[in-house]
Amino acid sequence: LSLYGRGAERLHEEIIPLTARWTDLSQRKGPISPYRREAEAKTLDLLDEALSGSSDSPNETIQKRLLSSAARDIEELLPHLAPRAEELARISGDRLQKRGEQEATALRETLERQHKHVREALADKANSVDQLPLGFTQEEWEQLKANVRAWRTRIEQFERDLKQEPQRIRDFYDVRVTRVEPVGLVYLWPKSN
Repeated sequence: LSLYGRGAERLHEEIIPLTARWTDLSQRKGPISPYRREAEAKTLDLLDEALSGSSDSPNETIQKRLLSSAARDIEELLPHLAPRAEELARISGDRLQKRGEQEATALRETLERQHKHVREALADKANSVDQLPLGFTQEEWEQLKANVRAWRTRIEQFERDLKQEPQRIRDFYDVRVTRVEPVGLVYLWPKSN
């Protein structure tokens, strides 16, 4: 499952496991169907165990049987993947939206604090620029005037940022495209068979 935002920005990826009992094509009476969640959990535990240990591959005859049914197995399991993917996409989309809202709020608060700080500094020093430069060296006087100009410019920028940036953050986390595609197929085969 992959979720993409604006500009094809990848926002989320996850592997959705789907487990089923395999039956040889010659013995199937219908499509294979996935296990329920409990059996799936046990199967995934077996897979973890097999991957962490030294597992032997099945013999060549069994490998050929499995490979010959792989495309059909995927085809039969794909319809069962869609509902799980939709549910997980909805959950992940909600989480992304919540994260976007949290980040937008945090950014707004930071901008408001900085805006307040610059306004206070400007209010404190702006009157000094309008008066005679008594008590200042020429360098200090020029620096103070430059600071006041920069603070006025920054206040205008804060006002633009407060209008635009929180929404830009929210928009970043907006899911625009959802893709579901099979990425692998694993067969667990008993050692005794």
